[in-house]
Amino acid sequence: MNKLFDLRFVIGIFFLAVGLLLLIYSFVSDVTHNINRWCGIIFIIFSLVMLFLSLKKEKEFVSETETKGNEPGQ
Repeated sequence: MNKLFDLRFVIGIFFLAVGLLLLIYSFVSDVTHNINRWCGIIFIIFSLVMLFLSLKKEKEFVSETETKGNEPGQ
């Protein structure tokens, strides 16, 4: 449930869904231009970056809380 409070995770999931929809639509439709394909690829790349940053921040937060508990004087 805590992941839903991190906007990077929510934005990443949203752009992944929209990017996949655009990419699938670009292969299904009979349109000659590929704007949906390129936008879908860009959205998917952006979503992967956002999801990576969300996971990286979560790992940093876990390591910070572990080190704070091990500080001398507590």
